[in-house]
Amino acid sequence: MAQDDWKTLRIRAAEAELDLALATLDTTIAEADARVAALPETTVTDRDIEQIAAHHRAPGATPAERALQARIDAGELSWRDILSGRSAAEPGVREALEAGVPQLRQAYTLLQEGHPLTEVIAAGIPPEDDNPDDFGGPILRKR
Repeated sequence: MAQDDWKTLRIRAAEAELDLALATLDTTIAEADARVAALPETTVTDRDIEQIAAHHRAPGATPAERALQARIDAGELSWRDILSGRSAAEPGVREALEAGVPQLRQAYTLLQEGHPLTEVIAAGIPPEDDNPDDFGGPILRKR
């Protein structure tokens, strides 16, 4: 008697389904790994972090943004952890980051309209005087 003779047709069908699901999972994981590997490597500079923090401390920041920055200033979180996604589930992080969604939509619209990426990026950099009313540069302000 073979080792698998005891298995019913239902058990064999379930095993076949499981084998297919595992193969699909392996393929999906491999595809995800390939996509992640193909992403351009980005680095956030200390200057980038300073600009993000300055925006979250500015008078024009939302209460959620100021609360998040206060937690970062207290050492509970770091911008690097948030930007990497490690702190995405922390209370208050999502609420604070959602405040930037309108600007992201504007940037997306500009890109769709054919504005060069460098122009769109420059439009999102706060001016040197850190005036929150000027945030977004002339392109985003005119919308």
